Amino acid sequence: MRFLVFPLTLLLVACDSPSPAMMGITPTYVTVDGADFSVRRNGNRAEAIRTNATPFPSIGAIVHRAGNAMEQATGCAVITDTLRGDQNVMRADLICP
Repeated sequence: MRFLVFPLTLLLVACDSPSPAMMGITPTYVTVDGADFSVRRNGNRAEAIRTNATPFPSIGAIVHRAGNAMEQATGCAVITDTLRGDQNVMRADLICP
């Protein structure tokens, strides 16, 4: 049983499951400063899921990269005050032309 723990943990780290509001939307994959994200847009909202394994990333290191990934993937501007989430999943509101 203990030999299954590590492979199962690796599968969870590579998880790219969107929130219910973003299900069914095809992601755009973006890399920003070494952080890989899958970004989904639904209207004026975006969700960035970090897909690479980084040991103990700080929220400060990830929040700006996730915002940049959302802007690159959607072509819209992120409303900075709306960025919220954690080191793995960030959500934000967008201003689109």
